[in-house]
Amino acid sequence: MPNPRKADLHKLRSDLAKEVENLRQALKGPAEDIGGDTVWVGRNARAWHRELDGRHRKLGEQVGSLLPIIDAALRGEPEKVSAAEARAYHNGV
Repeated sequence: MPNPRKADLHKLRSDLAKEVENLRQALKGPAEDIGGDTVWVGRNARAWHRELDGRHRKLGEQVGSLLPIIDAALRGEPEKVSAAEARAYHNGV
């Protein structure tokens, strides 16, 4: 029978792919605002901007690694499994 884990991974990948760009850009606006001279200026503002910009970059890198992880998991899953394996998966065993 079709592998339910593989189906769940496909759904996860599809859902995540729709959100990847939003997640990558999550801190972009605030980082740009704090980095400009209209929201906040001074030494503390520059320190906050560096911190926020670093977190924005790190978030983008981490989000970028999620789809390849799911793709690798999908490649490792068989297309078909036994009925017992499918039941065990659905039962959380």
